[in-house]
Amino acid sequence: EWLVMFKNETHNHPTEIEPFGGAATCLGGCIRDPLSGRSYVYQAMRVTGAADPRTPFAETLPGKLPQKKICQVAAKGYSSYGNQIGLATGQVAEVYHPGYVAKRLEIGAVVAAAPRDQVFRGAPSPGDVILLIGGRTGRDGVGGATGSSKEHTDTALENSAEVQKGDAPTERKIQRLFRNPELTKKIKICNDFGAGGISVAIGEIAPSLVIDLDAVSKKYDGLDGTELAISESQERMAICVDSSEIAYFIAESDKENLECKHVANVTDSGRLVMNWRGKTIVDLSRAFLDTNGVQQSTRIHVGDISGSPSTNTKSLVDTLSDLNVCSQKGLGEIFDGSVGAGTVLWP
Repeated sequence: EWLVMFKNETHNHPTEIEPFGGAATCLGGCIRDPLSGRSYVYQAMRVTGAADPRTPFAETLPGKLPQKKICQVAAKGYSSYGNQIGLATGQVAEVYHPGYVAKRLEIGAVVAAAPRDQVFRGAPSPGDVILLIGGRTGRDGVGGATGSSKEHTDTALENSAEVQKGDAPTERKIQRLFRNPELTKKIKICNDFGAGGISVAIGEIAPSLVIDLDAVSKKYDGLDGTELAISESQERMAICVDSSEIAYFIAESDKENLECKHVANVTDSGRLVMNWRGKTIVDLSRAFLDTNGVQQSTRIHVGDISGSPSTNTKSLVDTLSDLNVCSQKGLGEIFDGSVGAGTVLWP
């Protein structure tokens, strides 16, 4: 018996301001979510929306990249990640509409599966430990979660550091590590690192935690406690295991040339605590965090939508002149649809 998982996500804002990295980490995040459920991703799909890429450079809106630049570089970013990690991307489609001038649409989707008997979800207990497996932590992605919700202004391109940097080979190593059924059955809870970094990926694993930010592997020196806590550096996994399993996971990770660090402990204090350089820089009540902030509401009025359906009066010439009916064969061929020997029907 198998568990089948579907995942999709958008990376509209990151791809708008840094097309290669934004599109690459769109796919990386799609892969990592089901991977945290110990499942293996077999196929991917990419659906995007853009304004007319033939628009002259002189007509580009102030503070924005040209549509041609975004379309071409984003396709290279997404395909680069998929081709490196060995994931077949079978369906690739791009829709063109003037509405995407304001913000691009970048959707990545995957399908994954795992044998049911290899997936175990337990409950954290005081004394358990949190291990960080995979990539190192840097400043890339700091502010990414909030950045995607900010108003897009003519200074948005100055915030490209918000965009995460993908590392497909490291994520491939995590995939191989999680193909070991003996290892996956020892994992009580697993979270991938996305929006919010350590503060979310580790912070939501257990009701009570003490996180040692000094134990986190860094890409370079100079990061302060806040940056370590909220960095969205990619290809990292947080797992909750029994303390007796630390040596086992370090040894198994080493076989895949992956770093595995003990970075947090599960307690019974009812608080989320983060320590950095001998000081406690976060000490929050779990009861407060569980309120999920202020509840918001809004009123919506939907106008009259009745009326007769419109008829298609476009001529054959007009239809054939529409950018949306042109061949997208060249776009699709950037993506490897055969890797993994799992493709049966081609687009």
